[in-house]
Amino acid sequence: MVVPLCVGVFILLTTSICEGTFLTTNAQFIKGKAVATSYKTIQPMSEIQCVVRCFEEGRNGMCRVAGYNKGTNGCYLSVDTPQDVQDVADEMAGVFFMNDGAYSIR
Repeated sequence: MVVPLCVGVFILLTTSICEGTFLTTNAQFIKGKAVATSYKTIQPMSEIQCVVRCFEEGRNGMCRVAGYNKGTNGCYLSVDTPQDVQDVADEMAGVFFMNDGAYSIR
């Protein structure tokens, strides 16, 4: 009777690992965009660290969009909506959209 319980735990751990991989591989940088407002600026920070930080804060409703500038390595966390995002001439600037715990491409 103990064996099926161990198998169930193994499957649960596999699902968690697969779900985490799915989330990280679907984040894409949309260049030429910037957030209109940000509640937190973090420098220096890598792109992936910026996305992870926004995703973590988004679990509590604190981050919907992560703005990022590749030239300055600046991360701009925002509660802006996709409609609030602005076009900018700087091709080093861009955004990552968050959507209900998953990354969304707009």
